[in-house]
Amino acid sequence: MTGSPCTLSDADPRRLPAFSRTYGEGRLTLGLGFPLVTRGDEDAVSDIGHQVEIARAAESGGFAALYARDIPLRVPSFGDVGQVYDPWIFLTHVAAHTSRIALGTAAVVLPVRHPLHVAKSAASLDRLTGGRFLLGVASGDRPEEFRAFGLEQGARGEAFRENLAVMTHALTTEMRGIRWSGGWMHSADVVPKPTASSVPLIMTGSCQQSIGFLAEHGHGWMTYPRDFDAQRRTAARWRELVRETSDDDEVFKPFAQSLQIDLSDDPDEAASPIDFGFRIGRRRLVEHLGDLRDIGANHVLLGVGASRRPIREVVEELAEHVVPQFPALDTSPGPASFRESSPGTAGR
Repeated sequence: MTGSPCTLSDADPRRLPAFSRTYGEGRLTLGLGFPLVTRGDEDAVSDIGHQVEIARAAESGGFAALYARDIPLRVPSFGDVGQVYDPWIFLTHVAAHTSRIALGTAAVVLPVRHPLHVAKSAASLDRLTGGRFLLGVASGDRPEEFRAFGLEQGARGEAFRENLAVMTHALTTEMRGIRWSGGWMHSADVVPKPTASSVPLIMTGSCQQSIGFLAEHGHGWMTYPRDFDAQRRTAARWRELVRETSDDDEVFKPFAQSLQIDLSDDPDEAASPIDFGFRIGRRRLVEHLGDLRDIGANHVLLGVGASRRPIREVVEELAEHVVPQFPALDTSPGPASFRESSPGTAGR
């Protein structure tokens, strides 16, 4: 990390460790989403020590990134607690116990958060991790959260655009005022500034915007699974819009998607649908991921919460048989794997 935390940088955020480890043209890498726990686990596995241990195993196993969700309130009707700990604090803790793996939000709900706070938190995490942070942002989808924060869910698209503009202004300018519907920043500034000219910004979901807006304002896009032919068309449309909205015809903005999996004991089990993904064997998963790479996907965030097997088994099998086909773009040696360390030792 170079430069004063109070001074703007002109470095390309796509050259930061998080982005360059996770995204490459013509390449596909894999990430995992917190909490790293499955239906096959005991409750104790959700303990923070186990989460850190599994995160370290994911890093040494070649995964490119780990992601924390931004879920301010527990809403039982959504079926899961989601991210229990505040994502900024949680990812800072994980960062202290890992060394190379990218850490992302998937995603910060911009309409319910103050944009200046988001800017400060994102730049802080970027600085403290030496550029290992990916800022995923979204518009949110839980009505209970909008009501609790005094917002209209139907206005979240407009709120997203405004808060994105204010956040981006705070990250990329120095001592320049801005006025918006929620406030006025004058003769003041948000610090620290990012390591590069901005924090890598990954639009997540639709954000209640057009794909063209996402292509113009983000460094990449994380979308959801679709029918294969529909996803092929979506990826092609993304690349077309990236070219149209950029001054540089050669600019690379990655196309990524999430995928929920229930990893079968049978490596050859064919895919059968579950919510937002498949129950599938590892060999069929490799084939599917290869097909996604061939249509232009650069990264897949795997959700493993639906798996019936314990998280340790799932991550170990993925690391041994799947990740080597789609490794992180930084493959230097890392911390000990599950087989090399005992439970509870991570971070001592």
